[in-house]
Amino acid sequence: MGIATAVIANAEDYERVLNTRKPVFMLFVSQHCPACGQAGQLFTRIAERHAEAIDSLLLDTALTPRHPDVGGTPTLLIFKQGKMVEKLMGFGPWEDQEHYVQDTFRRYAPGEPDAGVSPPASSAPYPTPESRHPAHR
Repeated sequence: MGIATAVIANAEDYERVLNTRKPVFMLFVSQHCPACGQAGQLFTRIAERHAEAIDSLLLDTALTPRHPDVGGTPTLLIFKQGKMVEKLMGFGPWEDQEHYVQDTFRRYAPGEPDAGVSPPASSAPYPTPESRHPAHR
């Protein structure tokens, strides 16, 4: 139904999904959000390229219990070893989105040639991971 690719029914489902050695990317979207359709398509396309290294879920907020760190859509939460390490609210300006999402996946995909590389500050008018979510430094 809609653009979601997974359904989380309760807190136990969140725990089960996060119980992995791989990084987990959860993109929260809404069918009523104009930016979510394109963000979901971009996320899905890039996530497929990194499926062996990263578990990715596209979640519709209408079908998923509220997550305390999601206040709007699209929001991407990134977890490592069950702990949230990054929160992205949107993917920045339209012309930079593909590069930005690809770089985000590469930072968490072990064995990727560009793993560990952050988006260049000059082409990223959006905040760095550290400034976006200071509680998770």
